[in-house]
Parts: sequence; structure tokens; C-alpha cells
Amino acid sequence: MTKHGILRSNGLGKVLAALVMALLALMAAPGAAGAADGARADFAAQAASAGLNAAQAKSLQERVDGYLASTKGTQIGANKIALPGGELLLALPGEQKARDLGGAAVPGDTVGGCRYSYVCAYMYENYTGDRLDMFTCNHLFRITWNTTGSWINNQRSNLYARFYSQDQVVRWTSPGGLSYDPAADWRWVWYVSPC
Repeated sequence: MTKHGILRSNGLGKVLAALVMALLALMAAPGAAGAADGARADFAAQAASAGLNAAQAKSLQERVDGYLASTKGTQIGANKIALPGGELLLALPGEQKARDLGGAAVPGDTVGGCRYSYVCAYMYENYTGDRLDMFTCNHLFRITWNTTGSWINNQRSNLYARFYSQDQVVRWTSPGGLSYDPAADWRWVWYVSPC
């Protein structure tokens, strides 16, 4: 074997050794895929306990996956996504309003399902459909809906929700809390900040 052949062989050996080490590391450590599969099983069980059949649970998970692809969120329930500064709750198939399947009691200070100190955006009119709950001031939440929806500002009277266009310029500011719009046009709104 020539000197050149030995170098090539050693280079291939290093690549093979690196691949073997990577595979061993994946097998030895609890894999992210395994954890994700376990979480998916938990979410599927939660959907089943809410009365969803397999097709409905699959449809719900596909909607969650669509949101996960467009947000920096983490799925924390069959129909719930944690977002930086808020959360997204999806309406179940066949239901008009989003509800938390985690069994958390709804606080008495909600308006249309929107907790006090939150601004909530709804996919559809009259506070129906998927719901985005926002509570972190000066944080822009992406609105992906191109529908006539609705919103509620359930904050103090001196806190105003701001609605932004695609270029992240404030185009409209809501009245202070409590204020709401049961038929809001989301087509021009790209972002909302609760305060």
C-alpha cells in the first residue's frame, strides 16, 4: 500500500470511528425521539380521554404540528402549545371553543375564556376557534390566521394591546382593558403585543 493509500485509509477509519461513536451515544442516552414518542402517546391518551376518536386525534395532532412548524412553541398537551410569553390552545375537532384538557379549573376572572391580565386572540368570530393567550408585554406574537376572528383585552384599564402590520409597525392600538372585538379582521394583522 502506498503512503497515499494509508492516509486515505486512516481518513476513512476516522470517519467510521466517528459514526460508530455517534451511534453508540444515541443508543446509550435516552433519545429525544423516544421522549417525543412518549409525549405523543401521552397526548394521544389525553385526546382519547376527551372523547376524540383516532381520526379526530390525528387531525388535532396535525394542526398542532402545523403551529409548531411556524412558532417557537413546545407542545405541552394534546391541544396546547407553550409559547415564549403565552400559549396557544386549539379547539377540539367538532367543538367551537378552545378548552384546556389538562383539567385546570377555569379562573373566575375570565371573559370569553380569557384570563385576567391576558390579551386573547381567537381564530374566528365571537371568541371561537383556536385561542392565543398573550401575557408578556412588548413581545410580538405572530398571528397566522387569515380570517375574521376576535380578540379580548382582559387587562387593567391602562394597558393597551397593539396590532402590527407585516413590517412590524403598530397600525392600531386597542382601548385599555376590558375591551374586545367580536369580529376582527386578521388579514392585515401580522403581530399582536398585549401591552
